Amino acid sequence: MPDTSKRPAEVARLEALFRTHPAWREAARHIRDDASSDVHFSSQEGKVWHLVRVEGETLLLDGPSPDPDFAFGFNPAAVDRLAAVEGGVGAFAVELFQLITETDPAKRIGFRIATSFPQLVRKGYLTLLASGGLRVLAFGASRGIRTLSDLRTLVEQVRSPVPEAWETRTDDTDTAKKASRSQPGP
Repeated sequence: MPDTSKRPAEVARLEALFRTHPAWREAARHIRDDASSDVHFSSQEGKVWHLVRVEGETLLLDGPSPDPDFAFGFNPAAVDRLAAVEGGVGAFAVELFQLITETDPAKRIGFRIATSFPQLVRKGYLTLLASGGLRVLAFGASRGIRTLSDLRTLVEQVRSPVPEAWETRTDDTDTAKKASRSQPGP
């Protein structure tokens, strides 16, 4: 088990939710052990973690995943909202989707689908969605996703192997230092 005692509060809080919240644990139960996602935090620009399933547990490990299914960009407000979710998998999934589609950037979760629809099905994500029940179905239907074919089309349309801008940001201080070193002297 990795030492998590020196992690930033936002990172430690999200990991604790994945490991201890009943709805989050139930949701993760549907995901295969080879599933993984890159995780970025707005307070930790330039740093990447990855969620991975190992022997039925969800771990948040340092560094990027070698083959992520998704990439997520969390901010403190989004972590707070996810932590406040009460209810089961459906409530958690709908809150996550609402935060992904949030128009306020201070609350929105960055999200990128990095793998194919068949891989998502193979790794259990479709089973996870189904376990969310009517809440997830109603949320999808309200956004035009009424059938499995609609979901597949959406995934293939938004899937991108190319990282989003929020995934490649670095600390402004580091960027400024690098820029000043790359400028020719007087």
